[in-house]
Amino acid sequence: MNNPLLPADTPADTQPAVVDRHGHIAPIEDCLEFLNTGRPVRRRHTHEFGGPTDALDWFSARNLLHDDARRRLLARYVADPAAGAADLEIIRRTRDAMRGLLEATVQGRPVSPTDLRAVNRALRTHYVYVLVPAPDGVSLGHQHLGDPIGGALGRLAETLARELSQGTPERLRICESPDCTAAFLDTSRTGRRRWCDMATCGNRAKAARHRERRRQLAATGSSGAVDPTA
Repeated sequence: MNNPLLPADTPADTQPAVVDRHGHIAPIEDCLEFLNTGRPVRRRHTHEFGGPTDALDWFSARNLLHDDARRRLLARYVADPAAGAADLEIIRRTRDAMRGLLEATVQGRPVSPTDLRAVNRALRTHYVYVLVPAPDGVSLGHQHLGDPIGGALGRLAETLARELSQGTPERLRICESPDCTAAFLDTSRTGRRRWCDMATCGNRAKAARHRERRRQLAATGSSGAVDPTA
């Protein structure tokens, strides 16, 4: 039975190919960081990508977008701002759909068909695997045959798809802090982490619980005290 998260075959594009000598699969840490650029914080949806240039910079910093492709896209956005707005919308829509699949997995509920369609669309990125020279022989690279934005999203979507279907989805988490809600991979020995970082969200949660206990004790003490004049 075919897994709905795995990419479908798509026809090759006719645009010039660029050989990519770094690995195709993006690290899961980069994938989760991408999802965290847009997340609900106290019922408000945050966006770290204020414009398409922010997204290009983010992709470039993580080797998901070649410098020449970035330059072409920036020039295109200057000439046609609507093109940049359209690309940003695709990036946000794909990211939110990927996060939707992760949240459904973490919460143990069925995935949204809309989210599934959006991620499957990203998985249909245009690339082919190729062998490229390496210091000790050859290594496996790939050629980008289509839209560079689609290529970056496809790599991130493939990482998530493999983690959900073949990795350790039981270790995926959403930080329980309502001021954070970051997605993270629980690498602790017990696999029972509740916060993305104990030094920040974890400590704040502990401090909040401590303040609440003190408040409750103070309220109980004042209401249950014995009146010495009685």
